[in-house]
Amino acid sequence: MTSTAPEPERIAALDGVRGVAILLVLAMHSLYIGPFFGLDVMAHPYARIAWLGWSGVDVFFVLSGFLITGILVRTKGSPGYFRNFYVRRSLRIFPLYYLVVLLLMFAMQRPAISSDDYLPHLLYYQNFRYAFPHVGHDAALQVTWSLAIEEQFYLLWPALVWILSMRGLRVVCVLAIVGAVALRIWLVTRGFEGTHFLTPCRLDTLAAGALLAISPKPTAWLGWAATLLGGGGLVLTAFACGTSLPETSAMQQVGLLCTLLLGVGVLTLARSARTLQPLFCLAPLRSIGKYSYCMYLTHMLVVEWLARRLQALGPDLAEWTQGWSPVALTAAFTVAVVACTWLLALVTYHAFERWFLALKRYFPSGA
Repeated sequence: MTSTAPEPERIAALDGVRGVAILLVLAMHSLYIGPFFGLDVMAHPYARIAWLGWSGVDVFFVLSGFLITGILVRTKGSPGYFRNFYVRRSLRIFPLYYLVVLLLMFAMQRPAISSDDYLPHLLYYQNFRYAFPHVGHDAALQVTWSLAIEEQFYLLWPALVWILSMRGLRVVCVLAIVGAVALRIWLVTRGFEGTHFLTPCRLDTLAAGALLAISPKPTAWLGWAATLLGGGGLVLTAFACGTSLPETSAMQQVGLLCTLLLGVGVLTLARSARTLQPLFCLAPLRSIGKYSYCMYLTHMLVVEWLARRLQALGPDLAEWTQGWSPVALTAAFTVAVVACTWLLALVTYHAFERWFLALKRYFPSGA
């Protein structure tokens, strides 16, 4: 085992992008409490916007494609290229993932799931299970579908980066983007509405991030254009089709294309827009981004726990919040979810994750 090389410094603005992505996801899942407060979570304009928080996953995908490809390109040809990459990824992802998943499946009192769901979650192919109707549902487990897509991406991408020239890699990225969009549209027009769970249908965001990593840095105005077109198109699609949920054909054909633009735009602004970089570098947002992995894995448990505490208060809560609107109460709940999830992630990082991450110094990325 080779001793230690210093770890590369974190890029401050990209932690901010992670922070934006996880906040979008938490805003969506905090609608869990909405009906208790009298909020119509399917029709109210606030809820219609908050439901679009699933787009945060696409922002994560674009960022992941960008960072992973950048690391692989810079270390291409180096000794231990494959070993170091896979060991470092394993140390980052596996310990916390398996801790949470094993607790959910075998130790905690959770909604019953099918015995056929155990192996997919342990081997990272649960996204294909969620693409089709099946017995059992646990929201805290279901969020892991996006991690499965990333793991499947990691299986193939390092080899392609190793084999292909930069020109060839750019061609593959473009083909993956076009192919994923076309495949989604083709499947939806034939009545299949689970494309947002399928890896081949989600490669557009990962490939777009990869393309950004191996191309000249886009100018800020392109970031603004992509962000406004993506975000605006997503909102318009939600109100035009009457729902913000990704399961609809409109969201899978149009909405996912908008989130691709949104992810590319946000990442570009974080890298290129000098006026916005101080925003992405704000300490609270960076801290949320730093601990976003644990926050993503555990936030549904926090949402459910806080909701039960509030519901147990009953009449007392109604008296304390008299005069508050359902939107204000739901927004306050969202803030509480963010704070509690961040605190849990902070404790988990220092008590558990960092001991595994410290081992990465023996497998330097060189990036």
